[in-house]
Amino acid sequence: MLKSVKIIAVLFVGIIFSGAAMAQSKVAVFNLQAAIMSTEAAKSKVNALKTSSEYSKLQSTAESIRGEVQKLAEDAQKNAVTWSDEQKAEHQRKMNFKRSDFETAVKKLRAMEAQVGQEIQKTMGPKAKTALEAIIKEQNLDLVLDANSAYFAGPNVDLTAAVVKRMNADK
Repeated sequence: MLKSVKIIAVLFVGIIFSGAAMAQSKVAVFNLQAAIMSTEAAKSKVNALKTSSEYSKLQSTAESIRGEVQKLAEDAQKNAVTWSDEQKAEHQRKMNFKRSDFETAVKKLRAMEAQVGQEIQKTMGPKAKTALEAIIKEQNLDLVLDANSAYFAGPNVDLTAAVVKRMNADK
């Protein structure tokens, strides 16, 4: 009996001291992608893409096709009752082609955006890592978690804005 009391006491003391050690640990969170995409350099590259003639033309084409699909759908809703089966089939074929054209245009837009995003991540990733490492040293942090994985993190432990500020200053 005395032996089990000693074991329980030792475990209790261990738990108390491990809690005290954990309380002294400095923990923070960080969102790498948000930090990179929030920098002035990244915003500039995204803006350059969205104002490029190729992107603007493709976006305009997608919007035009969307309007055509909407008009075809409205036309079918109003007039389908009076159409023959062949007319309905022809109209459905036209709508399917237009939808396919729209999806293709949107895929091209997303591919362009993804390419620019990858270029930004590739060039800015090392800068973000350097900035983060400097902040970790300055704040003497013990643990930095991915902000997307954290269940809760108060704004005072999120390093993302500090990294963005440092990256913008380092241009």
